[in-house]
This record gives sequence, structure tokens and C-alpha cells, in this order.
Amino acid sequence: MSNLSEKYSQIISDIEKRLTKPEDKTYVIKKIEELSSIYMELIDRVTRIDDERIEKLEEKQEKIVGTLSKIQETVNLIKKDIYEDDGYDFEIVCPYCNHEFVADVESELKEEIECPECHNVIELDWDDEEGCDSCNSHHCGSCGFSNNANSDEEEYDNEENNEIDDDDDM
Repeated sequence: MSNLSEKYSQIISDIEKRLTKPEDKTYVIKKIEELSSIYMELIDRVTRIDDERIEKLEEKQEKIVGTLSKIQETVNLIKKDIYEDDGYDFEIVCPYCNHEFVADVESELKEEIECPECHNVIELDWDDEEGCDSCNSHHCGSCGFSNNANSDEEEYDNEENNEIDDDDDM
């Protein structure tokens, strides 16, 4: 910027040396100042437009970075679900307060967990068989619950017994 200022001063000095009439000097210097002012306004306008464009680009970039970070979080969760065998996420409904929460259980050795809502201790049952929710039996006569695996076994047992009975009749 100092170089521009030096050149401007040099031009004004050359004009003053060449022009002999004071009114001509004043007129020319005034016109050069007007011309300089027009150029400076033009430069300011272009700079403002560039600043606005840069600001819009920065806003778009922030949105893109936010989107990318959400995508990265999702990818990290997917990677964790696929590749980590350390723990298991279980959806648990507290039998005391019906609060539903997800718990990371490290292994099947853990037998109880605390509800984050009511702080009651919930016993974890690691049996593979499903049972009646109200009485925890696998075949409940009072509520009508019957585990399909057990029902299939009972059906098979009943069929075998019927075949044996049929053989006895012969």
C-alpha cells in the first residue's frame, strides 16, 4: 500500500511541475482525486462482495462439517456394532417403573442392573427360552402363555405316545 501512495504522490508532483497556471494545477489535481475516489469506491464494493461470498462459503462449509461429523458419528456407531465384541446393548424395560432404557452389558455373567430412572435393581435372566412375563414360567396355565419351543416338544411327545398306544392295540 505504501508503494501505491508513493506513486500517487509522484504523479501529483509531476503534474505540478508541468502545469504553470495555478488554476490548471488545481483543476487537474481535483479531477485526479475524483478519479481516485471512484476507483477506491469500486475497490471497496468489490471487496464487500467478496467478503459476502466468503462469509456464505464459510456458512456452507460449517453446515458441511456438521453433516460430516454426524455421518462420522453414525459410521463409528456402525463400526462399534459390527466390530466390537466387548459388550452388548440390550433394551430393557424396568418392571418397577416401566422406564425403557438401553444398557451395555459386558457379558452374560452380569446378573443384575440398576434402573437409571427409579434406581431399583433388576435381575437379568440369561436363559435362551422365553417365559411368561407375569409368572416367568415356560408354560403358564393361568395366563395361557405357551413357549413355542416347549409346545413343539410336547406335541412331539404326544405323537410318540399315541403311536405307542396304537401299536399296543394290535
